[in-house]
Amino acid sequence: MSKKSKTINISLPQRLVDEIDKAAEGEYASRSDFIRESIVRKLKNQRIVDEWGDEGNWETVVDFREINPEGVPAEEVLAALRRLDKVDEQNRKTTSKTRP
Repeated sequence: MSKKSKTINISLPQRLVDEIDKAAEGEYASRSDFIRESIVRKLKNQRIVDEWGDEGNWETVVDFREINPEGVPAEEVLAALRRLDKVDEQNRKTTSKTRP
């Protein structure tokens, strides 16, 4: 993509802008970055595929924005991930016991 940019104006329904902002926030991107990347992918007929080869249809296990919209200290994030890891480990043990 060229380093030169041109500012354009588009009109969108407020509901769509809200959805774009929520999706952009989930990707830690600005609204402009999200829209730009979406357009580029569409023009290249690309889907979003992550490093595991799927299209990113992930389940939200912990939404830290619900804990504190202003941000969550890294220690709290790590503690939550450790708790989830323990639950996942227990689920794997339970699953392996039930398999023949």
